[in-house]
Amino acid sequence: MNSTFFLLSGKPRIGKSTLIKQIIHEIGLDRCGGFYTEEVTNFDDRIGFRCVSMDGESVDIANVESCSATRVGRYGVNVEEFDLFAKDILQGALRTKDIIVIDEIGYMQMFSHSFKKNVQDIFLGNKVVLGTIPLNRHPEMNIINNLKEANIITVDELSRDKIAEWLVREVLNVID
Repeated sequence: MNSTFFLLSGKPRIGKSTLIKQIIHEIGLDRCGGFYTEEVTNFDDRIGFRCVSMDGESVDIANVESCSATRVGRYGVNVEEFDLFAKDILQGALRTKDIIVIDEIGYMQMFSHSFKKNVQDIFLGNKVVLGTIPLNRHPEMNIINNLKEANIITVDELSRDKIAEWLVREVLNVID
């Protein structure tokens, strides 16, 4: 199996994480390892973000009420908690799974040095990666975009309903 990276990109709240969860469901948890991201809301207001592993373990990585000095917009980022969570989850997935899910390789996550190292190791390995990246790139994300194995898939209102079925077929073709 060759390394292949399927990276969804698009505006915030366009449905990238929803697509990731749908694809995981269709392919099966037994083949996928890593994490996806969920919004933390208070009624209709987004107040933070939570990362959730395939086995349901989770950690809140950012919140508007956080007193962390590390900030992205109005969110305080809990770098230490994310470090521990991502390191364990990604290293375990790298050892035991065919597909590594990384939702998201984004600005908040780039504060974590161990996360960046794990992502680098994963991209150097022989795995399929299913992930998300923001539209506006971080300098370190540009390296990922330029990899020949990277398939950047833009999600928008017109494409998002068609992408899941196509992407499931593409991922399964690579791993089977």
